[in-house]
Amino acid sequence: MTLRRYSPLKPSAGTRIPDEVRRQVILRDGGCVGPRVGMPTDCVGGIELDHVRASEGLGMKSPSTADNLVSLCGTCHRLKTLEGRRWRPRLIGYLAGAR
Repeated sequence: MTLRRYSPLKPSAGTRIPDEVRRQVILRDGGCVGPRVGMPTDCVGGIELDHVRASEGLGMKSPSTADNLVSLCGTCHRLKTLEGRRWRPRLIGYLAGAR
């Protein structure tokens, strides 16, 4: 499956990931985790950090902690955004095994 990125994702509205958390996630993941959870696409684009779980009652804000973030390339990030119900459980499983 080829996923085309027709337009850039909009910048996050106010999400700030602390530098230390960013370093932890990037070191832990060692690149895009999409292929490790079975995403059927070639990795393209720089590494982006993605929140896996949304917080209850906080709208779109979710915790910017290492146990809620994964490293995804731009293509896998877009795929997860479009098909979150499919990929979120696999990414949660990845995080459970990464501890």
